Amino acid sequence: MELRQEVLGLLERCVLLRRRLHQIPETGYEEIDTQRFVLERLEACRPDRLETLAGTGVRAVFFAPEAKETIAFRADMDALNITEENETDYVSQRPGKMHACGHDGHMTMLLLLAELVSRHRDEMTKNVVLLFQPAEEGGGGAMRMIEAGALQDPPVDRIYGIHIWPSVPKGKIGVRWGPMMAQTLEFDVIVHGRSAHGASPQLGVDAVVVAAELIGLLQTAITRNLDPHEDALLTIGKISGGTARNIIADKVTLNATLRVFSSSVYAKLSERIRDMLQGLTLATGATFEFKKLMQYPCVDNPRPLVEDFYRYVDMSNVVLVEPAMAAEDFACYQQEAPGLFLFLGIGGGKNCQPLHNCRFDFDEDALLLGVEVYWRLLGM
Repeated sequence: MELRQEVLGLLERCVLLRRRLHQIPETGYEEIDTQRFVLERLEACRPDRLETLAGTGVRAVFFAPEAKETIAFRADMDALNITEENETDYVSQRPGKMHACGHDGHMTMLLLLAELVSRHRDEMTKNVVLLFQPAEEGGGGAMRMIEAGALQDPPVDRIYGIHIWPSVPKGKIGVRWGPMMAQTLEFDVIVHGRSAHGASPQLGVDAVVVAAELIGLLQTAITRNLDPHEDALLTIGKISGGTARNIIADKVTLNATLRVFSSSVYAKLSERIRDMLQGLTLATGATFEFKKLMQYPCVDNPRPLVEDFYRYVDMSNVVLVEPAMAAEDFACYQQEAPGLFLFLGIGGGKNCQPLHNCRFDFDEDALLLGVEVYWRLLGM
């Protein structure tokens, strides 16, 4: 896609903005300095309305004369608890925290879009809402933004989001209609047994042994209960419990995540997991707590919005992507208004490591394609 000269002229600003944001990473609901930075840049663009939402989030509204439609764009703001190992002059200045998922780039694209909108206010035919959202990385920031009125006054007709994606080649936009990113459930299972001396196991209920049985059973929830053509993933990422080598453990906690692309598959697996817990209670005498911590819907792109997107872009820059098992709370916005989520390619560029890698980095000029796409989606 040919980038217009005005967008190409934003490259220096793009680099400066992204690298400064990269230096001040903050995790969910702690984005104090990030919020201040965003507000200062947006104030210079003179939006008609500029407000804070969901604690550390930001919302800017530009009204167009006689607009009949309101278009929203969303960027996430939070960083990760990762120690950066890059050796650049813009490395993270916050020990143990890093923008390793491209959120600094997402915010940069929206700040540059704000500059374009500010320059062309008299030509705008649609109201523009820019959402800078905290706590995407498991903190449920999208729902808090929605509850605070992010999509109201004016009511949003469509919403768009872009995520940097290393497996998509630089200079390409990845899209698909239907399920694009997984529905996810983060949950804990707490096994309650009964402690006893290790020399008298018959007097206790060993939570460690029961947890081991449960882990084996959970692996069959997908492999022996779903059609092999149905995509699903169940991961137990952490186990903790017990007190000493010679004490029968009375408590073990399993931290897990479930990812699927279908509500029916989700319901089926949830029921199967409940059945397993009930069965183990009868078989072992242990009891269980099942705690849902965070649940995101599936990112599901409506076909009409994808087809509409094709009208605005050069198809030679568009690639069809496979559904990703990663989750994104942009899906929550799609539950409230028609929404389209896109992947921005950075593959083949500078230090192209996987997302959430301690050496993740990318070429800032890749962001200009995202800005161009946003600008075209406004009909400009």
